[in-house]
Amino acid sequence: MSRLDELKDQLKTSLQTTWERIQESEAYNQLNDKYQNLSPSGQKVAQVVTAILLAGIVFYSPISQLQVSGELLTQFEEKRTLIRDLFKTYRDSSGGLQMAPAPQAGELISTVQNSLSSSKLIPEQIVSVNTTQAEGRLIPANLQQAVIEVKLAKLNLRQIVDIGAQLANISQAVKVKDMFMQANAELAGYFDVTYKLYALKVPEPLPEPAPEPVNTKKKKPSEGEE
Repeated sequence: MSRLDELKDQLKTSLQTTWERIQESEAYNQLNDKYQNLSPSGQKVAQVVTAILLAGIVFYSPISQLQVSGELLTQFEEKRTLIRDLFKTYRDSSGGLQMAPAPQAGELISTVQNSLSSSKLIPEQIVSVNTTQAEGRLIPANLQQAVIEVKLAKLNLRQIVDIGAQLANISQAVKVKDMFMQANAELAGYFDVTYKLYALKVPEPLPEPAPEPVNTKKKKPSEGEE
């Protein structure tokens, strides 16, 4: 007997045992008595409802797993994009290109506030713009200069995209690492959004070595050359 046949037998035995236990339960006997007392049309309705419930139970787990897989795939793609940006930043900074360093925390907060003002948000929509603690280990601590948390409320989808693009273009050394969204409790179709900006430490370019001094003194001729 193959391993597959053994698994089939084990599954069949397990299902049969479970079904026998269900038949012996008091709840099953009560439901069975009610079912037997139904009219033929009522029994058909009960059969249809039971079939729908069983189908829902059977298909719920795969569907939920697909949803979880989709969320994990989205997170993976976001992290992969961030890692690529980090490697690009590192290559640019170590390849001799002059990259402007990231602004300090206070300057970055002021820049973010000016960007939000240009987006024509009302004061009620700007909840806070503050420094915060880093989360996760994706960006090493020695590469972090500052972490800014931007909390906004009652944004529509167009505003979420536009503001995210503005924050991402503040500086090459500033990355929008995380974005959290949840539906606003008061307005349908609007969301409360939190952006997290990471200002990265850009290595300072190495100073060019000073040129070697040129000896301007004439070489004294040797005795043999006189």
